[in-house]
Amino acid sequence: MSLIDELTGLYNRRGFYTFSEQQMKIAQRMKKKMLIIFIDINGMKYINDTFGHKEGDLALIDSALILKKTFRDSDIISRFGGDEFLILAIDSDEKTVPIIKERLEKNIEIYNIEHSNRELKLSFSVGIALYDPDLNQSLDELISQADKEMYLDKKRYYGRND
Repeated sequence: MSLIDELTGLYNRRGFYTFSEQQMKIAQRMKKKMLIIFIDINGMKYINDTFGHKEGDLALIDSALILKKTFRDSDIISRFGGDEFLILAIDSDEKTVPIIKERLEKNIEIYNIEHSNRELKLSFSVGIALYDPDLNQSLDELISQADKEMYLDKKRYYGRND
């Protein structure tokens, strides 16, 4: 069974679970915190409908490159499905959240400036959940929490309060 997403070269859902569950066991034993980061490309349906699926695939590939640039080699970066990405930031805690968000925003901005000749601009909605070894959280609980946070960010992006 493949652990790699063919389009982006990142881990796929299976790869994410395989390596993240192992890292959670290590973090539990070592009493280390980690972050689960859920990222969704804003406007992916619009990208596909307006520019075509080839351009949509390019947006996914470019998003993967931005994430590789943003996160460490030791972090687990995956295309979880569609236009959703999950990252397990190893040995990270609540103090690193602003640093990660700032680095991600900067890398998106650099990408959009470098590709200013294209009509398409990338942006992400982001949700983050903290893994605390003292709280006995499951990976699925953390993913669900990060997913909810991402949807709150997406509502802010689209200016909805519902």
